[in-house]
Amino acid sequence: MAVEDVWVELRSEALGVRMVRADTIVQVWWDVKQPSFLDVNLSSREVVRQDVRAGFPSQGIDEGEAAERCEELVQRIARAAHAGGGHLVWMGRDEESRRGRWARRPLVEARHAF
Repeated sequence: MAVEDVWVELRSEALGVRMVRADTIVQVWWDVKQPSFLDVNLSSREVVRQDVRAGFPSQGIDEGEAAERCEELVQRIARAAHAGGGHLVWMGRDEESRRGRWARRPLVEARHAF
């Protein structure tokens, strides 16, 4: 398992896009006072925000859904690290449910065998 090979894209309408290495993430949390964001604490003591609805109009989320999004991020990072090689984890848009869901894919996909 190589968590340092996993990158996480954090996107905020207000703050833009930030790519961070997964091994620099110390804590992921949600604040009831700012229900439209997940806060990601980094080892550099910076806090980066992720829109909880991946860009959909939102009034925020409740505590149960926030816990699911935080746990889902940690699971996606763990699965990506376990798969080996470089991976990207990001919050994708689910058009049907109008929610954000964490997803992952290899950074480089081999399309041809040489």
